[in-house]
Amino acid sequence: MSKSTLLRAMSLLSGILLCLALIQAAFAQIEGEGVSGPLSNKTVLHDINPGYQDLYLQQGESSSFNVSFRNNDKKALEVEPKLITVPYSYFDDFDESWITISPASITVDPDEEQEFTVEVNVPEDADGGTYETYIAFTDDITPDSGEDFYAEYINVMYLSVTVPIYQKLELQTYYISDSVEAGEEYVYTIKIKNVAAREITIDPELSRYRYEYSFDEFGLDDDAIEVSAPSVLIPGEIADMVIRIPVPENAAGTYNGFIKMNVDGGEDDGSDPQIDLYLTVRQQPTVPYVKTFNIRTSDPITIEISTYTYSSEAWLRSSPKDEEPSFELSLKYDSSPVDMRLVKTTRRDNVNIGGYDFPVWSTEDRSIYQNHNKYYVETYTIPGAIGEWELSILPKNADNFEYSITIGDSE
Repeated sequence: MSKSTLLRAMSLLSGILLCLALIQAAFAQIEGEGVSGPLSNKTVLHDINPGYQDLYLQQGESSSFNVSFRNNDKKALEVEPKLITVPYSYFDDFDESWITISPASITVDPDEEQEFTVEVNVPEDADGGTYETYIAFTDDITPDSGEDFYAEYINVMYLSVTVPIYQKLELQTYYISDSVEAGEEYVYTIKIKNVAAREITIDPELSRYRYEYSFDEFGLDDDAIEVSAPSVLIPGEIADMVIRIPVPENAAGTYNGFIKMNVDGGEDDGSDPQIDLYLTVRQQPTVPYVKTFNIRTSDPITIEISTYTYSSEAWLRSSPKDEEPSFELSLKYDSSPVDMRLVKTTRRDNVNIGGYDFPVWSTEDRSIYQNHNKYYVETYTIPGAIGEWELSILPKNADNFEYSITIGDSE
């Protein structure tokens, strides 16, 4: 169930509960006519129809409805409907400028029914959420309404308006997942855009995910991460947010955290985005990977070493730039070193057509081509011989690698 649907359901329930309360008050009044009771003898419960109204309006939309008031008193009443705060409400109060009631004031004779028109106008720059109010047609309140309690008005109708929650701030990306080197400072530049209809404020704040069992040896204090961005964004403005992360010299493991944007400084209403940070320290191996194999023919040997990288963060990272992967290879035959001849080096990119990685507004050249998958392949040939062979591979600047050993014609 979405948040908007839940809020509308809760507001509808509030209206139903209000109706039940008014019914109980009506019975209490009947019991109290001529004798003592919950309502004083001077309090009259008038007919108000409908007893509640639930609206769903987007920013800039308006709606109106009619509500009737029947005077059940024995004398004429001067009726001036007014907005009353709902006691102990979970939802927001209405801005009185949103609601117009006509007629604003009128005399209603005994046993007469007067119709009022309630018009609700939601401003273009209204925040999303559910707003509620009582419309009181008289000043009658329950006797136990004292200074320590909200006044509980008797002759009221309940009104709620649910305004959809729209994102005010859009980010170029909502996560950074990167491999980092210990002792290096990493700088990421992320574009942010005000997509609201009004000026907004932001105050980026770093927080951590806390786990009961943590094996984090990253050793980075949150205070060491620097986040800078404009504090005010006008409608449609695109700005840069810079994140500086100094990776400690002794860092190991992973870092998990997130940056809250704190849009407009209020409580998160579901539209406040955040950037997840997930950093893994890349361990540069010092001991090579070793593979032994046997050959039963004298056919030539072809060895192919490959790796691939996927990093959208490389586009966001201002520094340091990625270094190309490389490999230190050595080959032995019957424990004796063998020369390897590099015959081919291949570089391949996987290009996406369309804005799959970042929104179009965040790319300066508005290019529809984005390539983050990069492949590196090195091919070697060696004269073959029957016997035992040993291949050693020491990768650098690589998170993975793949190799193949082909005996015979590589074609």
